[in-house]
Amino acid sequence: MKDLLEQFSILDALLNNWDGIQVRLGPAGKSLSKELTVIAGKLSSAVSPDDIALLLEDLLDLVEETPAYSYVEELIARARIDETECRTRSNFATTVSTPEYAATVSQSTIASGIDLGRTIAGETSPCQVEVYFATNRKTTTKEKGYFTGDHQDTIIYGNASVTIPVNRHRIGQVEQRPWWQFFYDKNDPRRYMVLSEIETLDQGAFSQKLVADANTASDLLVFLHGYNVTFEEAARRAAQFAYDMEFKGRIILYSWPSLGRTMGYPADEERAFLAADCFNRFLKGLEEGPWAKVHVVAHSMGNRVMLLGLAGSDWPNSKLNQIVFVAGDVYVEVFEQKFPKIREKAGRYSSYVSRSDRALQISSLLHKARRIGISNGELYNFDGLETIDASELNTSLLSLGHGYFAEKRSVITDLGNLIRNGLGAASRGLHSSADKKYWLFPK
Repeated sequence: MKDLLEQFSILDALLNNWDGIQVRLGPAGKSLSKELTVIAGKLSSAVSPDDIALLLEDLLDLVEETPAYSYVEELIARARIDETECRTRSNFATTVSTPEYAATVSQSTIASGIDLGRTIAGETSPCQVEVYFATNRKTTTKEKGYFTGDHQDTIIYGNASVTIPVNRHRIGQVEQRPWWQFFYDKNDPRRYMVLSEIETLDQGAFSQKLVADANTASDLLVFLHGYNVTFEEAARRAAQFAYDMEFKGRIILYSWPSLGRTMGYPADEERAFLAADCFNRFLKGLEEGPWAKVHVVAHSMGNRVMLLGLAGSDWPNSKLNQIVFVAGDVYVEVFEQKFPKIREKAGRYSSYVSRSDRALQISSLLHKARRIGISNGELYNFDGLETIDASELNTSLLSLGHGYFAEKRSVITDLGNLIRNGLGAASRGLHSSADKKYWLFPK
């Protein structure tokens, strides 16, 4: 398992920094572009460690005579750091190794047309999104990200302010400074999505603030993130998701204690299991209030927290309405044990799946067990669950195909119609499959 996780970590590092590889090809970039694209495509579809290892050799051979060679080597080396180190996308490779390295990045970036002297006078001010949150993570300092990946039984409540750069924002994007653009301030709210303030509250103060908020008069939307996600990353994603979906109520992040690193998959599995009871208690606390409905959207491993929390000793909240499983990293056998207990209790259950979800393919390979988000290349459906196939929308080469729920305009729009308007798949413009088992996005 360790070897496969390490290969996955290397693959994740390369795909997340592919633009940096292209920048460093130098004069040879144009002639190597076609071959590089072929390798990118093969990397995006590779599953076995042997295939990935061979493709890494092909990549190193291709860039050997270019400035990108040492960079690729460095990426691979960094992806193999000790498992106990916390490695996240927000702090990966933030230092510049040499003056030559800095010059290469700077000159290439300027040559790409980025105007360093661009005036921002008259631009629209960043939009501030208030994200309420609850978490059973342990606390740490602001410099270390506010919360750790360690579990506790106590739930901490609060709210966070996330700014969205309206002029630069694109639907589906969480704008963050590319680590190689070191000359920009990563906390510039005009360019990037910034988690600017965090306030922790006790449960009573949290409930009072939520009740007093005018925007909670309609509905609440609870979001659970997946594996390999820090608290800060989850807060930014929750803000982007609610903003792009044009949700009019209040977004609440439930952040279970993921370690926030690729090699932390087995540890995250344990933490997701432990978080289920805390999540059940959290939902019970949302029973009273002026809101009419409480919706829940879970991504990836967060589906385990949601499913086990809902299927606990008692149903936590009579206002639960739309329950959405997205890219569910849940054992099919566990789902079929738990789901019948809750099938009749919420307004509707929906599941978004994709055959192009490579992260779930790897998860299935790790455990030799089927997942509800993708099952041996087949779509999973179950009585009482509306299954939506996002495979045709989820085709990017430079992606593991796992974050489509918040990155693809069509999926975001569909989720908006589901959650805001309570529409079933048949009323949202989706097409039924030939066997009537799942729903398809129109082509």
